Amino acid sequence: MELSTKTKIGDLLDAYPFLLEYLVKQSPKFSKLENPFLRKTVAAFASVSKAAALGGLDPDDFLAGIAVEIFRKSNDSVTLVNSGGRKELARGVSREERIEAFKGIVMRLHGGESLDSLRQEFHALLKDVSPAEVGAMEQRLVAEGIPESEIKKLCNLHVELFTADADKPELPLLPDGHPIRTFQAENALAEEKAANLSTILGGVRDELGYSGARNALKNGVADLAAIIRHYERKENQLFPIMEAHGLTAPPQVMWEIHDDIRAMFKKAQACLESAQHAPVVEAVSELVLAVRDMVFKEERILFPMVFEAFSEEDWRKVRRGEAEIGFAWVDPGDAWLPAAGTTAGGGAAGLIPLDCGRMEPEVINALLKHLPVDMTFVGPDDRVQYFSQTEERIFPRSEGIIGREVSKCHPPKSVHMVEEILARFKSGERDTAEFWIELGGRFIHIRYFAVRREGRYLGCLEVSQDVTAIRALQGQQRLLDWK
Repeated sequence: MELSTKTKIGDLLDAYPFLLEYLVKQSPKFSKLENPFLRKTVAAFASVSKAAALGGLDPDDFLAGIAVEIFRKSNDSVTLVNSGGRKELARGVSREERIEAFKGIVMRLHGGESLDSLRQEFHALLKDVSPAEVGAMEQRLVAEGIPESEIKKLCNLHVELFTADADKPELPLLPDGHPIRTFQAENALAEEKAANLSTILGGVRDELGYSGARNALKNGVADLAAIIRHYERKENQLFPIMEAHGLTAPPQVMWEIHDDIRAMFKKAQACLESAQHAPVVEAVSELVLAVRDMVFKEERILFPMVFEAFSEEDWRKVRRGEAEIGFAWVDPGDAWLPAAGTTAGGGAAGLIPLDCGRMEPEVINALLKHLPVDMTFVGPDDRVQYFSQTEERIFPRSEGIIGREVSKCHPPKSVHMVEEILARFKSGERDTAEFWIELGGRFIHIRYFAVRREGRYLGCLEVSQDVTAIRALQGQQRLLDWK
């Protein structure tokens, strides 16, 4: 059916009697409609716009809310007609239509429309949509070539949407050690630490106040930075399984936000080296807000989404690999930890012939773990087949990446470089690629090698090495020195 602000309230109540209860909830003034006589007289002539004015409501919001309630209670499709004759899809349309409407909002945002101008339409479209369907809609847009960076712009509206809806179902209380329970415990501490930073910032009104609070701010930001490990666990443990369930877009969108927050930590820490208070207040405030927003996105959107999608075995797989990445403030120990299964290459399997010699599988595995480098091997299908479990890991890795597309193992901003390297390796144009970066005071050398056998491409080997100490070497050391 079609609705506009000219639609008569009486006609709506005749077609959908359940709307009476909804209207009364919107404004006490509508309680008069509980009188059958007034329903047959006043309501028969009052339009939606007049009723909105009577109740002190925005007419467009009021109309969108009525459309939503009709769909919720009757499943009837509804089309909203504005004063200019333009028709817009309301909730109550099919999933395909919602996806198309969602895409339209993203494209209009990309075209320059402001978030404020799209807010009402966004809320009307998605108010009753579950977090899982929001993820599916994002997935569809990415598949159609919409950049994750554009979809990311709507994340604040997602937060508003799920904040406004107090009726969203809560997750059940999960046992200690369950991955979601650990994530939730870390989020509670992140909220506490972020709130503490906000309190400290409240006393910084000038350079004098900043001077007294500077060390506390430095310590607070450094303490809060442990949340980055929380994000890395999501990226390595949750995201691969989400992708296996077809939810590839939400992880990429969220990873973009992780990178933004990492950049905010660096900015805040750099500002704290300055004696000026204004840049510090701005940078730390931005950081605190972003961390708290991410907590909300996880609690109200991500966790319900994955809880609905993952199987019990999926969660056990997540749990088995968590310790490889580490935790932020909370260590679940052995709680809910499934017994480790037999690993590939384990047990007696005889000697494996190599070009020069033969070794047992367990010796090969131990040898690879003792090399002073991190190695990751990606097969010809661009999926991760192996990574070495060295004692001093440079980049976080876990069992969750095995079998994962390597493009999904990198931040969205660097995926194009990974894809270019693999394409050139496969074509035979290149055999190596290298980078070097400074990370936390360490100098990291990263190299990629095309692995071939008799001209046949077998895959790509990534080798990362901390060469800080090597670069600092001087002179010679010809004698044994155990120091």
